[in-house]
Amino acid sequence: MELVWHGEFDRLFSQYFPHIWCLVPTFQPPTEEWRTFKDSAKVRFSCQECGHGWTSMKGRVVFWFDLNIATNYGAVMFKLYGQQCQKCKNGKFEHAMWYPEEVVKLCHLLVDFKLDEVYTGYFATGEHMHRFMCLQQGLRIIKCFVDG
Repeated sequence: MELVWHGEFDRLFSQYFPHIWCLVPTFQPPTEEWRTFKDSAKVRFSCQECGHGWTSMKGRVVFWFDLNIATNYGAVMFKLYGQQCQKCKNGKFEHAMWYPEEVVKLCHLLVDFKLDEVYTGYFATGEHMHRFMCLQQGLRIIKCFVDG
């Protein structure tokens, strides 16, 4: 499943060259203030104690992301949350098995809705519409790129 997470992430985030983004799993949120995105998806669980399996629409993932403009390096940290078995009630949190289509959906949501806080905008010149991406810190624009 790690290949699905990294494969989709690399495919989507490669479009933001010259910025290089990496995906890093974590058990703890970053200590600095990073942008955050959390969502739920359909996942599958299997209890390692009693073998009970269940599907849940509440598979939780949290992403923290930040871009360092000086180094052109961005990081997305993420944490996948588990659930407890309601059959044997052993108190252990089981790891989710993520459906590939749910991973793809979440990666797209991260790019479409959250990276928009970092990369935004369009402008028109003459008859041509050019997409531009501006790095913003508050309302102050730091750097812009034009993508013809």
